[in-house]
Amino acid sequence: MTAKTQIELLIFDAGHVLIDFDWKLVKSGFAERARRPYQDLASVMGHMSSLGYEHGRISTLDFLAELNSQLQSDLTLEEFKAIWIVSLEENLAMAKLLQLLKTQVSKMYLLSNTNEIHWNEIHSRFNIARHFDELVLSHTIGLAKPEPEIYEHVLELSGVPASKSLFVDDLETNIRAAEQLGINSILFRGVDDFKTQLQSYGFSLTNGAE
Repeated sequence: MTAKTQIELLIFDAGHVLIDFDWKLVKSGFAERARRPYQDLASVMGHMSSLGYEHGRISTLDFLAELNSQLQSDLTLEEFKAIWIVSLEENLAMAKLLQLLKTQVSKMYLLSNTNEIHWNEIHSRFNIARHFDELVLSHTIGLAKPEPEIYEHVLELSGVPASKSLFVDDLETNIRAAEQLGINSILFRGVDDFKTQLQSYGFSLTNGAE
């Protein structure tokens, strides 16, 4: 670790930071398959998000059964998976940057609100686990951001104090929750802005990261 930064632990969100996706495409896919107006999907997906799929409280098959009930459709598991993952793409600029940052801190953790299908696809297609020392995934531990317990879990697992940790997420709600525990935080607004903010914490972005 370099002497320039006092940060020992970097904690990264996945969605819209390392992995991009477009929920409009997902909702469009379900609407088209179920022959339902697109505007119906707002209330349907709102209901589905209340079931705790990201907390691991409902299985994929039960989640699909409820989705079919809500849509009055007969989606198969394979059809559901295809639509659910349709828009996932890796942020290649961030992937490159993570490799550089990894040389400047003691530990890097992933902290993601995710679900079984999304994580399996992200892991198999992009292997983002290669960047991290630990994976803290909401659906496997039953906690999700912005619940304070999930941040406390990360700090306890890492053994690094909040004052020497830096959390990166694209949602202000999640950032504020981390800051309530004393964790340094960066609201992700794109790679260029992120690099600028990293430099304020003493990170070096040379050696091809620019």
